[in-house]
Amino acid sequence: MTDQVTRNNHYVPQWYQRGFIESGRSQLHYLDMSLPHKVLPDGRTVPIKALHKWGPTSCFSEYDLYSTHFGSVVNDEVEKFLFGSIDDRGSKAVRAFADGDLSAMHYAFQDFFEYLDAQKLRTPKGLDWIKSRYSSLDQVQLMVEMQGLRFIHCTMWTEGVREIVSAEASDIKFIVSDHPVTVHNAATPPTSTECAYPEDPPIEWLGTQTVFALDANTCLILTHLEYAKDPKAANSTAPRTYARYRGQSLVRTDAFIRTRKLSRNEVIAINHLLKSRARRYVAASDKEWLYPEKSFTGEWQDLAQVLLPTDDLWQFGGEIYVGHADGSTQYQDAFGRTSGSHEYLRRKQSTAAPGPNDSCGCGSGRKFKHCCRDVPQADRPTWDVYGIRERNLMLCRAVQDILGLASGKTWDDVRRELSDEQVKRIHEMFASLWPEDTDLAELLPRSRKGAFRAVHLGACDPRTVEATVLGWLPYFDEIILAHPFLNPLRIKPEFSPTKSPSQHKAQTLKNVLLLLVLEPYIQAGWVHLIPDPGDFNSQFGMSALKMAEQRTEGWKPNRKSVGWMEALAKDDHRRLMLQLPEGSLKSSIRKHMPEASDVQVDAVIEHIKSEVAADPFALLQPIEPGEAGAQFLYLKGYSLESAMYLASLTGSSIYTDVEAHWQQLHVHAVQADGAPNTTWAPVVESLGAVSFPIEMNARTVLEGLQAGRFGTMRPVLRRFAEAVQQSSTAPRADQISLQLNEAARGMQREWANVPSTLRLVGHVELSVPVAGFERNDVRRLLLTFGRAKSISPVPFAMLIRLDTGAVGAG
Repeated sequence: MTDQVTRNNHYVPQWYQRGFIESGRSQLHYLDMSLPHKVLPDGRTVPIKALHKWGPTSCFSEYDLYSTHFGSVVNDEVEKFLFGSIDDRGSKAVRAFADGDLSAMHYAFQDFFEYLDAQKLRTPKGLDWIKSRYSSLDQVQLMVEMQGLRFIHCTMWTEGVREIVSAEASDIKFIVSDHPVTVHNAATPPTSTECAYPEDPPIEWLGTQTVFALDANTCLILTHLEYAKDPKAANSTAPRTYARYRGQSLVRTDAFIRTRKLSRNEVIAINHLLKSRARRYVAASDKEWLYPEKSFTGEWQDLAQVLLPTDDLWQFGGEIYVGHADGSTQYQDAFGRTSGSHEYLRRKQSTAAPGPNDSCGCGSGRKFKHCCRDVPQADRPTWDVYGIRERNLMLCRAVQDILGLASGKTWDDVRRELSDEQVKRIHEMFASLWPEDTDLAELLPRSRKGAFRAVHLGACDPRTVEATVLGWLPYFDEIILAHPFLNPLRIKPEFSPTKSPSQHKAQTLKNVLLLLVLEPYIQAGWVHLIPDPGDFNSQFGMSALKMAEQRTEGWKPNRKSVGWMEALAKDDHRRLMLQLPEGSLKSSIRKHMPEASDVQVDAVIEHIKSEVAADPFALLQPIEPGEAGAQFLYLKGYSLESAMYLASLTGSSIYTDVEAHWQQLHVHAVQADGAPNTTWAPVVESLGAVSFPIEMNARTVLEGLQAGRFGTMRPVLRRFAEAVQQSSTAPRADQISLQLNEAARGMQREWANVPSTLRLVGHVELSVPVAGFERNDVRRLLLTFGRAKSISPVPFAMLIRLDTGAVGAG
């Protein structure tokens, strides 16, 4: 006997529908609101019956809604295994919530909200909403994304005010719709663009309330705490405090308001909401209940008064402190924040509106007129807390203070005296600037007209920063770079820079040197040093890691494709060997040079000491051999997923100096039919022929930028970037190609007048796919952790290559 394939998929489960059927009956009145009709043989169109009386088997179902097809084989695993499990647990949870059994509600709490989130996305409207957020999805991809997104609302729902209201006192009961998890926001009536199908007001908006009828007599209403406590003062379309679509939280499972018994008119109002936000079908035990619009006489905003909880709000909010058996503690405020950073990182705001020439309130360091003035307030980076640039400058000042550089110590003093306590304090400072409740999306720089910004996909290291980052700033306006410091938040104590600092000395020295080199570029806003989101957001980190593991399964990059990384690792190893105590060095020398005399060995030792002394990346203190002196060394950089996430949110392109990244970008972030955009072929050819002088002296680059030099190539690259992003108004590619050729000649003349002791030659391979670079996985990250209103692919990418043999002096 073979299992029968289920193809008639109920997006509103039959068990749920039965909760709306009156006792003693077995059918629902089922209304099709689409004004159904049929076309007669003679071409005339006539209406057909819109109201039926059917059992749950025939209602709220669609053929092959969840089925996937592999050739002629139909797969129903989503229906059977995913929704089978969710519905089994969800039915018990909904029953517990409807009955008010507090013990059963406690144990079913997570199951209930998992079901609620799945129910919101599994309907035709929910699936259409998912499709509207992606450029294209086939059926298999749609099912994958639905599963990947099905927990996104749970955190904010559970942190809100939870009220269950009753229709027992009303002769009219709640109806069921084809999109049972319904939302209402008084500021967005059904005719607004925010409610245009398949849109709904975003859950994170302060005034958005979620309504879910548990059965014909009970209805759950979820309201954000701030709105519940002071609806008149709240901006209904502003995000709630610490809004996030994924995250951990501590909530009381017994906190429910369950005292309100609704009047007839109040039930009608909720039914009007349920029907207004349905896609096509509604059902009820009594057909008269299906037309609430006949009796509802209020306005859309009046519904908020019916939905607002009025009593027992004392159960919600407040602070939570938890003590654990190991002596550790845990804290959370009313909105899920765990660090208190919203207080100690709060920016002191001026009460006066900024003038055009005042510094912008977002902390970018630019004038207001060149930054946020023309950006709608809702789309600006936050002005409430310190921004990315300001946090990096705080870290710079703290590091210099901790190491004594601010009081006159030299770099050699730092190399000689770097202590465990200093390593610990530096990383504690870094962790305080980037706590686990950081909302990175609200801090990121927004896409800015007239700025060519690029995310560096590669290693962040002081030994290569001139060649891969700073040397390209004469041609790029801004570069986003991975922060080199480790965040100790979720690192085991034996590996943590705050709990086991001695093994982080060598890496901390390099990270500090990199930070000091970058400081003036950070100050000017040319370099954005941004931690990988997964460094502090565990949910992002786990999601991105899983994506990266799936992407790289079975992939083995060849040694040539990893660029500098192998050489940097060898350089680290060699440096550590040279820093061994003198006794260990002598033993090693005699092992490799058994015939050497004591004088010769001493000469080698002296040479090693002089080499270490001249090496700015080396500690001037011995490192013990073996595990006692083991050093934790690493190369920080973004994963492909994190780089694309940041590029999409900041309006950036991506560039890399690592062939392996370039290969992965084209294998996993270009559509199957994503051939190069031939429109830009002349630009690709012209840019590839340009020899870019790459200055290896960071001070020379800085002084040139501060003096306003290097203005020949950047404007052309800006025009190209804007043209690709706004293809409808793009100038002709051959014009930009000619401009590149002319700029290249001017660039060479410009550099001829700049003195230099070391300058490389860089080349750029440009890639412009027709649909840009994007991955469904990254779209999911953007929807979940970016709260992006609109998502655009990364428009183009660049592979930079350096001719290391081209050394010259100006």
